[in-house]
Amino acid sequence: MRITFTVATLCLLTGCASQTAVLTFKEPYSINTPAPIINNTQLADLEVSTDVDSAQFPKPEPQSMWTATGKLSVKMLNEDGKKKGGSAYFVWQQNTQDYHVILTGPLGQGRTSLVGNDKNVIMQSAQTGELSAATPETLFEKAFGWTAPVSYLKYWLEGRQATANAVLTYAPDGKLESVREGLWQADFKNYRYVNNETLPQKIVVTGPNINMTVLISGWQTQDIAL
Repeated sequence: MRITFTVATLCLLTGCASQTAVLTFKEPYSINTPAPIINNTQLADLEVSTDVDSAQFPKPEPQSMWTATGKLSVKMLNEDGKKKGGSAYFVWQQNTQDYHVILTGPLGQGRTSLVGNDKNVIMQSAQTGELSAATPETLFEKAFGWTAPVSYLKYWLEGRQATANAVLTYAPDGKLESVREGLWQADFKNYRYVNNETLPQKIVVTGPNINMTVLISGWQTQDIAL
């Protein structure tokens, strides 16, 4: 099966004026739920309190297909204690479980493309050439020398948890305020309405020696049969 996306928002990052970008997924990229990055048994030692009963709020429905555009910035500490960081613009396409992510800017070392699933992820960039691994976390470690909960981001961008054992905190109005999954925490700072759905606009992710801010500037949602 061959799945093709046509996304005009890629022009925002590549600078084209009228040409539509076409992104193609080829087999074997049939994606299922990503494996957890952190062993969830570590959650037993975590204490996250909330004044709101999460049971009263329904979980957001998964979006079958969407495109998110925006910018992410990363700050981290190296093993020697030195600070470093960078930023990149991104386009994230999600079609059911298939995803294609494009990063442009210093953090992505120019232009970086990831096409992935829970069995295999391929990264292509001018700096690294073509790399493949079982998870995007492994690829980020190979290419950039640091890692982040990339597998969780698909769920966080939709405003929901990535793992069954996540610890959730809700605001009084029912919006997800934070989610703790393993050693990673995502704080949802702002939301926006898209086609009658409430979706995150700003997410701050913290973990071991790393802080990442994700700003979503554009959302497109639609249902398309594969």
